Amino acid sequence: MSEDGRSRSTLSSSSTKLSFIPNQFLSSYKPSIKEDDSPINYTQSWVQNHNQQPRSDGQICQEISRRESIIDKNQDFAQTCRKVIRDLQINGGSAALIASRNNELLSYEKKIDESESILISIGPCPVMSCSKHHEAIKDDAMDLETGQYVDQNSEFKVVSPKKAAKNLPNLTKSPILTANKFHELANLDDNKPQIPAINLKLDSNYNLTLQEIHSMFPETENRLVKGYISIQANSPENRLKIIELLKKNKKEFVLSEAQTDRPLKIVIKRLPIDQDKEELKAILESKGFKILRISQLKNYRQKTLYPYFLVDVAKNENHLKIFNLKTIKHLNIKIEAFKRKNRVTICFKCSDFHHSAKNCQCNPRCIKCAGVHETRDCSIKNKIENPICINCNGEGHLASWRGCPKFPKINNYPSKPTYAQKLKSHTPKPNYPTNPENLSEPLTTNQDISDFQTIAKALKTVKDALNEFPNLLEISEALKNTKDKFQRLNLLIKLID
Repeated sequence: MSEDGRSRSTLSSSSTKLSFIPNQFLSSYKPSIKEDDSPINYTQSWVQNHNQQPRSDGQICQEISRRESIIDKNQDFAQTCRKVIRDLQINGGSAALIASRNNELLSYEKKIDESESILISIGPCPVMSCSKHHEAIKDDAMDLETGQYVDQNSEFKVVSPKKAAKNLPNLTKSPILTANKFHELANLDDNKPQIPAINLKLDSNYNLTLQEIHSMFPETENRLVKGYISIQANSPENRLKIIELLKKNKKEFVLSEAQTDRPLKIVIKRLPIDQDKEELKAILESKGFKILRISQLKNYRQKTLYPYFLVDVAKNENHLKIFNLKTIKHLNIKIEAFKRKNRVTICFKCSDFHHSAKNCQCNPRCIKCAGVHETRDCSIKNKIENPICINCNGEGHLASWRGCPKFPKINNYPSKPTYAQKLKSHTPKPNYPTNPENLSEPLTTNQDISDFQTIAKALKTVKDALNEFPNLLEISEALKNTKDKFQRLNLLIKLID
């Protein structure tokens, strides 16, 4: 096809078709041009030859900036994509959508890796004056005292004699002593580690036992507490040696527990009443808690179980996080701290009071038959008709009966009365008539009714006067505050007007 006497054809049809290209540019690309090349091949060869040519410093700086922007953009896309994937996984999104998002994330990461590898191959920016890739270089400044220019890149600095330092010998410096006026607080008894006491049971020859302990451990302190001798050792090692000595002499004693060694007692509510305790223990231990014991609370009078589980948790780094549990086996639960009632504790081993069987080193006693065995191991399983107390030797009750004379009494002090209770106690009570005959008499008489009618008529008259003179109240207040006779007269005239 011809157009104005000229024909259009491809650039690669003949070398004469490139006559419009200047000779100086044509000479550089002639080796790569063939007579039978297509436009696509020609473009690809041109781009390849262009990339192989050396670039200027400005082009390298632009390429570094472009690659940095690509990395920043794809990092933002990748961060957004990771957040979307995380939300889909939490909310239960479809697997296909999650896989699509993962593929999209891989494409972003691939682009970031490609741009980073290109930046590594390019190296640092060659343009030293580029403020984006290099710090601004300050101009050479003259030192006013020396009158010389200071070389910023030189390791040596020219300073004035006033600022020059002399070479001093290396002297060993003594540590700086600082005064701490609170150092005595570190020696307080509250900061020292707590050593649990050993409670020796009081017997006839307790003095000999204490003398032996004092001869071996003279810093030990002894006190009499609730029928036991509290032996306080000065170190954990001495405490263990005293325990071995008492066991060797076959003495009865009870060990106290340190506050840190006592387990955390909690109550788990809103679980099924037939919940397996071993299963519950396994669930709690799988969450990182060390469970010592689980018992289900029950009503001893009715012999029924409660849906409440008492759990002993060993104290460690995360034992308090058990209060953060909200569900067990997909059931909403409630965890509360165990509130111990103010009652006397009785030992299941020796049947004595104020301690538990876990720390008891006394001889066992049975409250049923007074035998040298625990009550749960007694052969008597039925109810005893006329039991004998092993503490007071009284008949008709066991040692666990709260009415026993030897049973310890707790002083439950009454709570302080509130302000409303105190006010109520000082308020005089009205004297109501107690005679039934007086209740039948009318509460009002005819004289009272007539007085009430008179008062009602007077109030009506006052109301009519107020309606007739609406400014009566205002003028009366003004008369009260005014002492001048003429002003009072003017106010009265206003009342008539």
